[in-house]
Amino acid sequence: MYRFYLILNLIAFTQFGFCQLIEKDTVFIKSTISENEFALDTMYFEKGVANPPVLVGTTVLTDSKKNYLLQNNGLKLETLEVIKGCRKGIEPKLYKDFPKFNSVKRVSNKLIIDVSIVSNCCYEFLGEAEVLGSDTLNLIYTGYGSWCSCSCCYELRYTFDASFENNYNLIQSVIVNNNQNVIGRIKN
Repeated sequence: MYRFYLILNLIAFTQFGFCQLIEKDTVFIKSTISENEFALDTMYFEKGVANPPVLVGTTVLTDSKKNYLLQNNGLKLETLEVIKGCRKGIEPKLYKDFPKFNSVKRVSNKLIIDVSIVSNCCYEFLGEAEVLGSDTLNLIYTGYGSWCSCSCCYELRYTFDASFENNYNLIQSVIVNNNQNVIGRIKN
């Protein structure tokens, strides 16, 4: 009987005592069940130890193979952000004009590329980049999130750390999602 109480106390200590000393990060997940009904779920991670990392909103896939290999060309994709949110009212016949480059510029050791795209109104975006051939930077975005019955024009900004690019100096053009019909030029 003594052994039973000892084990019971040990379990209680580990469940209610020790575990409370570890700080937790919390992620709430909302799932739509029907038009007026949803469910909430909660995930707990030890503070700073979300493996794999939790992706929220528009962000860079920092640990992707493409983003790792990009560093072999002296570039590192630091941020992907939506700088102009959903602009509705784009005529469907104009969708063929997208994606399009708004600006490609260098500021100090940063390479900043702004591009307009058309995508689902309710999407957030995950970003990657890769070098194709020897001189073309391919910007990749993947939309995710809830599906809505509308499309919008978004302006995305890709910001690269180009501190080591001078060692390579190879990148001359940029495309979006392997679309060879839309090419931007990068001035060195």
